[in-house]
Amino acid sequence: MAFAERWHKETSSFHLPVGEVTITLDDVASFLHFPITSAFHSFKTLHVDEAVLMLVELLEVSADEARTETT
Repeated sequence: MAFAERWHKETSSFHLPVGEVTITLDDVASFLHFPITSAFHSFKTLHVDEAVLMLVELLEVSADEARTETT
């Protein structure tokens, strides 16, 4: 709970008595002894139309703006 109380979502960091601290995936692996053996996530290749649809839905931009940015 101590970390949750000190979390600042605007900066994605913790403010502790020693200063501002950012916890990385490497830190978590070290503290919890989790082995990191492969890629965290693999991304599939998107077709331009799929990318435009995601931009429109998730970022709420117009389809024209999304298509301009993806070409």
